[in-house]
Amino acid sequence: MKKFILCILLVSCLHISAIAQTVTALSGNIIKLEKKPEQSNQLSDPISIADFRYQRTDISQSSFIDAPRNKPGVAFLASALVPGSGQAANGKWVRAGVFLATEVVGIIYHLDQQHKAERRERAYEAYTHKNWSVMAYAQWLVKYSQVHQLNNNWQQLESAINGKNPDFSNTTNDWAKVNLSLLHETERKTPFILNDPDGCSTNESVSCNRKSNFSHNLPDYGSQQYYELISKYYQFQPGWRDFYNEAVNTSSANYDPTHIFAYMWNGQDQPFDMFYNGRDQAQLFNDNYRTAGNILKLLLVNHVVSAFDAYFTVKLKNSRIEAETNLMSREQLSLTWHF
Repeated sequence: MKKFILCILLVSCLHISAIAQTVTALSGNIIKLEKKPEQSNQLSDPISIADFRYQRTDISQSSFIDAPRNKPGVAFLASALVPGSGQAANGKWVRAGVFLATEVVGIIYHLDQQHKAERRERAYEAYTHKNWSVMAYAQWLVKYSQVHQLNNNWQQLESAINGKNPDFSNTTNDWAKVNLSLLHETERKTPFILNDPDGCSTNESVSCNRKSNFSHNLPDYGSQQYYELISKYYQFQPGWRDFYNEAVNTSSANYDPTHIFAYMWNGQDQPFDMFYNGRDQAQLFNDNYRTAGNILKLLLVNHVVSAFDAYFTVKLKNSRIEAETNLMSREQLSLTWHF
């Protein structure tokens, strides 16, 4: 009997000890889960507001095409090269269209004016090759010097051109007939003598109509200045065919033996049309050249304005994204995790 009671007590103690160990294991916890080793890291990682923040992975992984959308410097360069391209990359289609249309229209208009100027300039040069001759100018200068008994070495110039005549079929042939250095020497010593000068009265010297010496020497044959000056200054008007036929060419039907070898600078124009026709033609192509140059300046302005507009467009867009991201970081987020 004693042995039976002792066995019952021993079993009871063992049972109570097991229960105590279980309670100790559960004390201070609602429940204790046994975690698998491979899942422990996933459950223990904390969740942060940064996990919900805007991640700009496109910057590091952006392609060449995407760069103008995110980088102000790239957008600046893109629109500097092709106006409107930086705006188009950022969806600003109206501004992109304005800049691009300005570029296209400007280029077309510039090329039109440039080609028109070159075409008119060639036509003007062809006109002078038929109507202005250095030989005609030199012959008139010799007669002008003889009439007014000038001491300007006209005798040497006369000897050099004696027996020669202008070739109005192609006056470039006359360039080889007249020594330009000798012509310049005579020009430098020749004064302007006016036909009926203003300011001369009966009690003044007869030389009151003599003014300063020629203001220009004939530029080198075929140079830009050559073509410009012969239709710009009255000094070179005697080289035009209609002037020559009246003043010097005795075989011309228009020759006037009473021609006065003087310049009419008292407010009157010489009654010859070719000089003024040449002047008007030169004015036309020079206007075209000026217009073409002004269009180039406008195109440059278009490139600069488009470049800065694209730069600030991307800059402002990036600033707005940054502001929205900072605003999200101030918000509080609560999560409940249920098992």
